[in-house]
Amino acid sequence: MTRTLASLLATVAAPILAAPAFAETTIGLTGERTLVMIDTATAAVTGTVEVQGVARLHGIDYRPNTMTVIGVTEGQEIVAIDPMTGATAPLSSMNTMLDIADGAAVIVDVNPAADRLRFMSGTSNHRVDMDTGEVTVDGALNWDATDANAKAGLKVAAAAYTNSHGKPEKTQMFNIDTGLSALLHQTAPNDGTNKTIGMIGVKLEGPVALDVATTADGTNTAWLIANGGLHTVDLASGALTGTWSITGIDQPIRDLTILPAM
Repeated sequence: MTRTLASLLATVAAPILAAPAFAETTIGLTGERTLVMIDTATAAVTGTVEVQGVARLHGIDYRPNTMTVIGVTEGQEIVAIDPMTGATAPLSSMNTMLDIADGAAVIVDVNPAADRLRFMSGTSNHRVDMDTGEVTVDGALNWDATDANAKAGLKVAAAAYTNSHGKPEKTQMFNIDTGLSALLHQTAPNDGTNKTIGMIGVKLEGPVALDVATTADGTNTAWLIANGGLHTVDLASGALTGTWSITGIDQPIRDLTILPAM
């Protein structure tokens, strides 16, 4: 049974008065091309920056290999973004376009181990060399045949990789399915295969954003933005472990990236 955001807030507000404090910089994407800085200790938006030189961004993510923020434009060009000024520098243009239905979620996420961009929408699953724009069309998103939800339609709306610090030897990919309001593990990212980890515990409505912050010692913390709140997620169960109302913004946040402490 799912719960409303209000009921979840009431549940966690008493024992938890503030979100875990981190030295990372947390950046959300809202509107067409606006970056918002979020204080994870208070879930308050502390500043905004307009990204320059682009009409609209599909999404953003941190690229650990070059220690830069990248974005994908509406024309499926990859740009480097200075999150403090909004200035951009072109990196490449994708040589194979991803079909994107009107209103469909678009996923922009960097695999830190391979230093490749995972670019997905619907069930389409592309892997992109960010420096050249060369696209590998990977297997369409699908269920592991043994999964309990194998007969359900996949509605992947957000994704994140673990170990996004430096150049890790390994990583894992996790997805948010808004149809089931569940956390999934994309066990074979290039094959598109997904297994259910567990239910989030609230019905997810509107855009959602997911990222995993990784510290220098390899500790991973999953952050989810959904239903007007900032949440932490247990990657082992899918359950929310904390929820805080985001303040200082009246537009939905549709992507999220967390820069590690420097």
